[in-house]
Amino acid sequence: MSRSKEINRSITAAAGSALRPLGLLQKGRSRTWYDDRAWWLIIAEFQPSHNPGTYLNVSAMWLWVERDHWAFDEGSRLYWRDDGSFVTRPPVGEPGWSEHVGFVKPDQFFRDITVTAGVAAARIAELRAQFPHVGAVAESLTSRTTRPDESPLWHAYHAGVAAAICGDVTQARRQLTRVVPADPAAGWQRSLAAQASELLGLLDDRVALRERLIQTVSQTRQRLKLPVAASGWDETGF
Repeated sequence: MSRSKEINRSITAAAGSALRPLGLLQKGRSRTWYDDRAWWLIIAEFQPSHNPGTYLNVSAMWLWVERDHWAFDEGSRLYWRDDGSFVTRPPVGEPGWSEHVGFVKPDQFFRDITVTAGVAAARIAELRAQFPHVGAVAESLTSRTTRPDESPLWHAYHAGVAAAICGDVTQARRQLTRVVPADPAAGWQRSLAAQASELLGLLDDRVALRERLIQTVSQTRQRLKLPVAASGWDETGF
C-alpha cells in the first residue's frame, strides 16, 4: 500500500471510530466529516499538507448565506497535546502543542491520528454546547470583535442575520448596514452586499424574513448536495 493510501486509510478509520458515533457523516471519500444541524454545519477537516500527514480544522459553517462551497465561519485550525487537550491558539512560546500529524510508519501514524480524531470529537461537542440555538450565535458574534483571520464583512453579515432571527432589529440593522459598502471591490462582496441589502428590507416583517432565510438555507443545502432538512428549525429558535 502506498504511503498516501495508508494515511487516508488510517484517517478514515480513526475519524470513523471517533466521529460516526456522534452522528457525523463523511463527505464522500474525502478527509472531511460534517455534523448536519439543519441551518448550520460543524465541519471537521483532516487537511492534507506538503509533508506526509495532516492538520486538523474544526469549524461551524452558517448556511443562511447563498454559496456553493464549504466554509469555516467560526473556528479553524486546532492545536493539541498527547493527552487530548486542545486550543485554537496556543500561548506564545509555550512548548508541547502539535498542529500536524506526521507520517513515519503506519502504526505510529494510526496511534497519533487516533488522538487527533479524539480532539476533533471533543471540539465538535464544544461547538454543539456553545451554539444550542440561534440566540447563542447572535450573542457570541455580536459581543466579540472581528478575528485577525476573519473578514469584517462576513463577521457583520453572520452577526446581523443571527440578530435578525432573534428579533433584535436594531443590532441586525447595525451589522447588516456594514456589509453594504458604497463600491464593493470583489464579486463575493457584491453578492454578500446584495443579500444583506435584501434582508435589511425585511427587518420589519419577521415572518417574511424567516421565510426568506429558510429559503436561503434550503438553496445552500441543495448547492452543497445536502439532503432536505426535515427538522431543526423551531426547536433551535430559528
